[in-house]
Amino acid sequence: MTILKFPEDKSLQSQLDERRDELETIYENLNRAFALVNKIEEKASALEAEYNIYLRRYAHALGGVEKVEVGYLEYSSGIGVDVDSGKVIFTPWNEEDEEEVP
Repeated sequence: MTILKFPEDKSLQSQLDERRDELETIYENLNRAFALVNKIEEKASALEAEYNIYLRRYAHALGGVEKVEVGYLEYSSGIGVDVDSGKVIFTPWNEEDEEEVP
């Protein structure tokens, strides 16, 4: 009686090993990507806070936020859109909120 050996490269175990290795590589890449996105978000948040300070000063110099060009308000974190109504909402700042720019 002849016993044939099942080819190793077609075994379920070797296929699982290959997929596991591929998934490990993908997960490592995802972790690096998420870390990079987190760093970029932190940088954007810090820059946005600084931008708000300059915008506040600019609005004050013009005599009010209603005189500020719309393009400058675009990057302010005090601007939002009400999802239900679709209206643009501006959350004005208080003079007490004045911060120093680094």
